[in-house]
Amino acid sequence: MLNIKTIKNVLVTDESKDGFCFRSSCSQTLSQKKLAGEMADWNSSFTEADYLGMLSVMETIVVKYLAKGYSVELPFGTLRANATGTCANIQDSFTPGSGNHTLGFLFNPSDSAVAGVKEKLEYRQVPPDITGEAKIYRVTVLKGDASESTELSASEGKILRIHGRNLSFNMEDAQQGVFLENENGFSRMENYARRGTNIVDFTVPASLATGSYSISIVTKPGNTYFTANIDSHVTVA
Repeated sequence: MLNIKTIKNVLVTDESKDGFCFRSSCSQTLSQKKLAGEMADWNSSFTEADYLGMLSVMETIVVKYLAKGYSVELPFGTLRANATGTCANIQDSFTPGSGNHTLGFLFNPSDSAVAGVKEKLEYRQVPPDITGEAKIYRVTVLKGDASESTELSASEGKILRIHGRNLSFNMEDAQQGVFLENENGFSRMENYARRGTNIVDFTVPASLATGSYSISIVTKPGNTYFTANIDSHVTVA
């Protein structure tokens, strides 16, 4: 199900123009294993293991040619790598991971794929956010040169950065702050390099045991506590 939410468009300052916009998120994920199972159920002599093998081969080949700078045509669209960022001089080189030099990916669906999704789209309108509710959009690890890495593996002393909105919290309230959680319970972070509305930087403490952790922020902009979560997990090494 595609969840569609109406939010305030902060880029619009002209009252004569529409002041709200739509944002959407997916309520479920089709895993590679489930995809292989669905393909095996499609009246085929191939097994789920056969399809998993095919998908593995396809991944290897697609990644190989994306790395070569190819635009790769798939049955339902085209995928290619995309470089973005800024530099001071026209002679400067693009260096992935340096400053704001970022390597991303662009996907252009085929006309038939677009038509099929439009025809059969399942969606629902969800209630708008309550004013002041915290949201986490992504988590990164700060490297030594202050650039951000999306490889969420960090050791003691490393800084993790949370991007979001309405992230401000009161450190004097023990129920608020950044929390890491695994099967052993919650750990509240105590050391911060930055605590802003949209960005929070915190340091991985020595007391944190190795393992995989989920991340959340608890805030209290009024009389109610809000908890913001994200699907990403960080590995403490």
